[in-house]
Amino acid sequence: MRQAFLFDMITGRVGAPLDIPAFSWDITVADSSLSTTKDKGFGQDSASGMTVPWTAVPGASWEQKRRALTPLRTGLMVFDRTQRDVDEQKPGRPIVGGAIGLRKDSAWDTSFDLISPLGLLEHRYMVREGVYGTGANHTSTDVITLRNLSLRAIACEIGVQCTSRKPGGSLPIRWPYLGEKGAHERTYESWDIQNLSAAHLLDLLTNVDGGPDMQFRPTLSADGLYTGWDFIAAADADIYLGQAQVHELSYAPSGGTMEDLTVDRLGPIQRVYASGSGTDKAQITTMVEALSLVEQTDPYPLWESTYSDSDTDKSDLLRAHARGVLDANRQPLMQLSARVNTADCGGGTTPVHPLGSFWPGERFLLDIRGYPPLPDGRYETRLMQMSGDKSDTVNLVFDVMEAAGT
Repeated sequence: MRQAFLFDMITGRVGAPLDIPAFSWDITVADSSLSTTKDKGFGQDSASGMTVPWTAVPGASWEQKRRALTPLRTGLMVFDRTQRDVDEQKPGRPIVGGAIGLRKDSAWDTSFDLISPLGLLEHRYMVREGVYGTGANHTSTDVITLRNLSLRAIACEIGVQCTSRKPGGSLPIRWPYLGEKGAHERTYESWDIQNLSAAHLLDLLTNVDGGPDMQFRPTLSADGLYTGWDFIAAADADIYLGQAQVHELSYAPSGGTMEDLTVDRLGPIQRVYASGSGTDKAQITTMVEALSLVEQTDPYPLWESTYSDSDTDKSDLLRAHARGVLDANRQPLMQLSARVNTADCGGGTTPVHPLGSFWPGERFLLDIRGYPPLPDGRYETRLMQMSGDKSDTVNLVFDVMEAAGT
């Protein structure tokens, strides 16, 4: 079953349970939409549709009830709990959570959505304390340069600078790759504050050509007293998360572990025009292309696209971003989606791991038989998105892959 618990957004200390009649949740490792102009995107999670009667809010007085759900200061984590967890008075497996955001109260109940870790980092900026606006004539000239690091180490430097190095900035997030050596360099100039939010900078790191998967994965301390998130990212040499994990699902007309299997299909693009910083004739531009499908015997018609990033002021970095968009869409594509039941596995023969034991980014083998839109076979893919509600049904969206059966 799903059970929500309140927790402190600075320390991560788990508090009282909160009985929420209904809600929905969603977790991604990257942008999972089938689109010819998609960026990869930083993995996100969210929970919404939470309405709670005041009688269910912990507290002996109205003041205590209001304080229990203080926006930003209080977090809420949804756990998947077994009967054993209940018997041992443990929260269970953390699934999705965040800080309480805008709260709307009525005389009978209160409703709110959650702000994910990435949403919180949209309001933290990559600038050192005490340097902004302190230059001559109140200018900002401080520069943070990070050299000889892996991309995920740079991400951790951003995370630490924007959390624990700021007054009141601590969040229950662990940044495990600090100092990891690599071949990358990034420079952040304080005058460009509008483009220095931590969330934006993390997105740029993962969207560059060869950028690794990144996500915040909910965690619970061994003693069950503290919750929060681990920052998880792939290495420069192996940019995908969960490569060591392989889960199996099946589909067949007579049964299987997947239900409501669907396939989305899309044609390829062959050229991307990219524009960076600057205006008019001074704007940085570049173009990347892959024309093999246009020039083959049975050709595809040319399909062009554009990419824009006004924050990129280096032509080689702009080209790397454009190449990432092209490489993701240069072949005919398809994307599979399905539902699974995490309680009884849908009655199939291949067991599904309990919710909380598989995550977006991990590898899946889909054994598909007797499904008219696809040839029979085993399809290797990655889980990109999972979503659900308080029930045992979970919706899965898999990675875009080269189309089969066309």
